[in-house]
Amino acid sequence: MLDLTSTSASQLQTAAFEPIRNLKRGEFMQLLFAAQPDMTLQSLNLRLRNNLSWQLQQNPDGNWLATVHRAEDVPPVDVNDALKRDHKRLDALFSRVIHLTDRGELQAASHDMAAFVSGLRRHMAVEHDMLVRAIRTQPNAAGVDPSQAMVAEHNEILTQSAMIEAAFAEPDASTASVSPLLAILAGYLSKHEMREELTLLPIWQRALAHAPAEAVASLFERVLIQLDMND
Repeated sequence: MLDLTSTSASQLQTAAFEPIRNLKRGEFMQLLFAAQPDMTLQSLNLRLRNNLSWQLQQNPDGNWLATVHRAEDVPPVDVNDALKRDHKRLDALFSRVIHLTDRGELQAASHDMAAFVSGLRRHMAVEHDMLVRAIRTQPNAAGVDPSQAMVAEHNEILTQSAMIEAAFAEPDASTASVSPLLAILAGYLSKHEMREELTLLPIWQRALAHAPAEAVASLFERVLIQLDMND
């Protein structure tokens, strides 16, 4: 138990970061807050690459108790959680493609790249066919609709991925010929994922919080099936 009820709001993340960062598989930690801590926990989770899951309850004295686990130890709790976990899985798969390519193991890297692209298409189907169709977004101050921007970035990601798959298929494919393309896509993916989690996912979360419970449950089940998380 870590009592943070007397910690100032500006110091909450700093005080909680180190203990939570060192949380291991199979362990959990309880944090006690004076005020509702969702924003603090979400920010910590973003810093820790979506490795956390938590349950909240308000005590009779008004304080809030958060029970924090490693995300791998519990099933996804909602659509956003499932999407963030799939981001992490795809990131790990793409990192393996890079490492295998750097070691010259191009056949194994090409196999994992195909699995990565297949996973990307499943992930994008959730976002395009389920969420964008159900939840309308409005242009921001710069006149950019975040849903349209996401779809455009997804198309670019698929284009770059197709170039990489073609490069692996070349008879003279080598680490030197494929690695630069992987580096370009890695940078693009990182920026895209960050933008999506900071802009669209909160919009979807708010919309789903006001939707009928049965519709949300049905959507969540379809998302789990699409992402192959329905175990």
